[in-house]
Amino acid sequence: MLDESTFKNLKLPRYEKVRWEIQKLLIQSKWNVEKPIPSEHELANMYCVSIGTVRKAVEGLVEEGLLVKCPGKGTFLKQPNFESSLMRFFRLRNKQGDYIQPQGEIKKLVVIDAIPDINAKLKIESTAKLIYIERIRKNEDIVVLSERIWLPDSLFFNLKNIPLTSFSNLLYPFYYEHCSQFVFSAVEQLSFETNIEDEYLKNSISEPLARVCRIAKNLEGTVIEYRQSYGLAENFHYEVSIY
Repeated sequence: MLDESTFKNLKLPRYEKVRWEIQKLLIQSKWNVEKPIPSEHELANMYCVSIGTVRKAVEGLVEEGLLVKCPGKGTFLKQPNFESSLMRFFRLRNKQGDYIQPQGEIKKLVVIDAIPDINAKLKIESTAKLIYIERIRKNEDIVVLSERIWLPDSLFFNLKNIPLTSFSNLLYPFYYEHCSQFVFSAVEQLSFETNIEDEYLKNSISEPLARVCRIAKNLEGTVIEYRQSYGLAENFHYEVSIY
């Protein structure tokens, strides 16, 4: 995201400037995803513009995926569903044959010194400290995914004071609640790895693992998480619908 002074000097349509102001409002106020944003009339009064200008600005944010309209309820900050993204690669079923979301459990959370490659992926200073998390995902008490997560300590220091058993199953809403970091977008890359023994998956070194690497960004476009998710290659499944 451009800095505010640069943005204000750009010759843009008024609705684009209002769109910027609304996005800034959501970021700075740590907007609750369960609370509708101000109405069109309220926003028009707030920014001294017409209803039409506000409507166009809001529609732009809806098209970008930042907001979602719920008829009869209002317009809300949209929480992307990254769980469904990962489950594209690992389709898991319970004993009844139904697809399920595995349950998460934090096994380790520590502050560590900088790792040059990880710091580069997070686009932070090469000497900046990191929070390192080890997390498992279980299906009926069987570990099906093993995750390694790196976060900038400067943004997520609040996590250090929270008992591991208090972490919720979904980390991204938890990040927002406790660290005011809203994960808005992510890029994932899939690869297959060999000669890796994972202590949680308990695979043999001859068993290949599927690895999904994710770089996640906040509303401002800042990288805030780097994650590696490992699962047995035999559980790998990819499905896409084309219309």
